[in-house]
Amino acid sequence: MKLPNFRLYETQATTALLVGVLCLISLIGLSLVVFHNYDHSSGTIAYNDQAGVGQYRNTMVMAGTAVTVGLGLLAGALGFSSLGQKRNTKNSRSALGLICGAVAIALSPVLFVAWRKMAEAIIQKAT
Repeated sequence: MKLPNFRLYETQATTALLVGVLCLISLIGLSLVVFHNYDHSSGTIAYNDQAGVGQYRNTMVMAGTAVTVGLGLLAGALGFSSLGQKRNTKNSRSALGLICGAVAIALSPVLFVAWRKMAEAIIQKAT
């Protein structure tokens, strides 16, 4: 199997768009993990840190933030490097990849800080 030629600006543009879409999907998943069990009246996110999936939720938020920012950086770099080149016939894909990467880079730390500030572990009765 032959790898794509990343010296071609069309290949960079298409890859930037695909990575940008992956990064937006990762951002949606991160927001679902962060805001699961959000209580609007108290402004807190309750989770069980002793059992179930809740005990891994803090790690999932940290890893999801790192993956989303990494994909956003890759999409932004590929989109920026191919945007405006004379031989690039797919400038719109470059621009969309760059925009998707910028949105993910901007919103991922916001979701991470929201988790750190609003997350509260459920206090359970000692057995």
